[in-house]
Amino acid sequence: MAIVWAATIFLSAFLLFLVQPMMAKMILPMLGGTPAVWNACMLFFQTSLLAGYGYVHLLTSWVDPRRQVFVHLLLLAVPLFLLPIGIPAAWTFPDQTNPVLWVLLLLTVAIGLPFFMLSTTAPLLQKWFSWTDHPSARDPYFLYAASNAGSMVALLGYPFAIEPWVPLRGTQGLSQTMLWSIGYGVLVALLATCAGFLRRTHTNGIAASTSRSNAQAGAALSPLPMLTRLRWILLAFIPSSLLLGATTHITLNVAAIPLLWVVPLALYLLSFILVFAKWPAANHRAMIIALPLVLLLMAFDVMPAAPALPYWMKLFLPLVGLGMVAMVCHGELARTRPSTDQLTLFYLLMSVGGALGGVFNALIAPVVFTDIYEYEIVMVLACFILPPLVERDRLRTARWSPYHWSVGKGRVGDWAWVFGVAIVTGFFIWFIRPLEDPAFLLAMIGTGVPLLLCYASVGRPFRLGLSLGIVLVTANAVSAWFGDPVLYQTRTFFGVLKVKYTKENNTRKLLHGTTNHGIQRMEPEARRESVSYFHPTGPYGQVFAAFSGPNAKKRIAVTGLGIAALANYCEQGQSLTYYEIDPAVVTIAQDPKLFTYYNDAQARGVDLRVVVGDARLKMLEAPDGAYDMIILDAFTSDAIPVHLLTREAMEMYLRKLAPDGLLVAHISNRYLALEPVLGNLAQTLGLVALKQFDFANGVPFKFGADLVVMARQREALGLLATDPRWTPVNQVLSVGTWSDDFSNVVSIIKWGD
Repeated sequence: MAIVWAATIFLSAFLLFLVQPMMAKMILPMLGGTPAVWNACMLFFQTSLLAGYGYVHLLTSWVDPRRQVFVHLLLLAVPLFLLPIGIPAAWTFPDQTNPVLWVLLLLTVAIGLPFFMLSTTAPLLQKWFSWTDHPSARDPYFLYAASNAGSMVALLGYPFAIEPWVPLRGTQGLSQTMLWSIGYGVLVALLATCAGFLRRTHTNGIAASTSRSNAQAGAALSPLPMLTRLRWILLAFIPSSLLLGATTHITLNVAAIPLLWVVPLALYLLSFILVFAKWPAANHRAMIIALPLVLLLMAFDVMPAAPALPYWMKLFLPLVGLGMVAMVCHGELARTRPSTDQLTLFYLLMSVGGALGGVFNALIAPVVFTDIYEYEIVMVLACFILPPLVERDRLRTARWSPYHWSVGKGRVGDWAWVFGVAIVTGFFIWFIRPLEDPAFLLAMIGTGVPLLLCYASVGRPFRLGLSLGIVLVTANAVSAWFGDPVLYQTRTFFGVLKVKYTKENNTRKLLHGTTNHGIQRMEPEARRESVSYFHPTGPYGQVFAAFSGPNAKKRIAVTGLGIAALANYCEQGQSLTYYEIDPAVVTIAQDPKLFTYYNDAQARGVDLRVVVGDARLKMLEAPDGAYDMIILDAFTSDAIPVHLLTREAMEMYLRKLAPDGLLVAHISNRYLALEPVLGNLAQTLGLVALKQFDFANGVPFKFGADLVVMARQREALGLLATDPRWTPVNQVLSVGTWSDDFSNVVSIIKWGD
């Protein structure tokens, strides 16, 4: 019997977490592929989970088990009439300023009811199981491991086994949405079987007293101390918030793709599986001992003036830190779980903490903070609350444990120590900031010493939290004071934007996260020079040189505005239409106090126009054949909008191009090899495609750039067709031809770089 219950919970969790990346992938094309879509989706999922757990708590507390079965099965059957899931055909596009509410409303309409019903399965079946005569009925929490196992299988299976091989939607053959609908039908049947077991058990009088007491408004339940309730909420809040913060930290500079969403979430769920499956107490204590060191390493990763780390470490450290924090927090939840009479309340309070994490990261933080500070705040908060939650005194007496170390006594000693740490941090950051390209060892010392001082307080959680907080605040403040001035900074739904001025070479640059989106020299005689990716000796310069004078492309469209650097190549008589999804980028590019490319081009008589919105959606409004050249420049960031590289997108670009038009794609990327994606698309659509992967080669103010040019006929490539620097684009069959319903990002990861 227990196998049926576990299988039902497993399948429910599998469907619950499978629908999350599916729906997020459906929404991404409407929002430019921003990582913030995932945070908004997670907020919906967490609040829906809260609503589901609240429903279960009320149902099991106030309704007789016989009626519970009838009510729940009736509600569970309703979503069968709403399948398959998907975005309503008549759904309008979002307001680009802050689409969070739009995402929440869309998800409510599209999957609200099925998701709500799925979210109720795990706690409800555990409660029902506790009313049976099974030997494990008194402690049904082991079933929670089955729930999280199903969740993790769905999350890891989606990017590796489902997304690369099964189309998202489709009327022919199996699709992701169809498979999900079939799975939901099977779940209804399994849950009805569990309900049958419960009715037979209850009919025989087993656990009748328990059910009666529950039906009587919980009269037999002993009240839980408020401190215990708050602790459960806080223990759920910290890993929930850190999950979203770490995901944003990772995906902001790689790609807004299911793979990089589901891995952190899978680690988060794995912690539940382990700690609720008889996790040994010794392992829990070991995790707590190791956690402060891991938190300090995470802080090292985000500290200003820290030496540059390989990208695999930038992926590894946040993931390890998230896993450790989740293991400790969820381990404490498992260790302090109540008896079955408080089971539904326990899960309800856990879901409150999880939902608060989503609210903090998705709604509050983007409004309050101009940078991703919520990630650092939760690190500090973890220092404050985690060490005291276990046998602190026992750990301090163990000489093998770093908790044995102790410096100073009392709160006065704590504040004095923190003051000293602040001075040391400020000195080291001040010392190394002015140095141009400081040596790796020097940067390690400058950032490592303050963190080592933090670790000396590892036996005192209050002092440890204060120390880490003051190190991060001091490091950021000193770096901002002595570093390159920030002329403009804002945070939008699409990321953090900064305009920095570099004194040494009199340049200004636009940063999106850590990615450079363009540089301009500010000397009057040099500000018309094209630099960075757009250097005249690079591929962009060659494209515009090949189509200059009488052969110049008159009507040009560009996806991605940046600082409007490409306008530098245009002259009077040419029109240039930019498609930009983030209104803040438009403000920056058009402000002559920040950059002048846009205004200088207007002064030369270039017909400039900016269309705010997702390029793919907004370009549909242009007449067919409207452009002589379309430039896809949305890939200068390592976070790529995948929906701009699908067959449907390419077909749309071709409709908007003149018959002899040119399609240019800038695919520079540290982590993803995009060449085969375009090569396969060109092969499928019968296009001629050439590439050039250029390097800076020590040229001042030049960045390497990877460009692909495509046209219907080879003659349309002009001089580029005979330029030896431009070579044919490669095709790789294993990558496949990307479409709106199919993409295989895993196949193009640069694993060895």
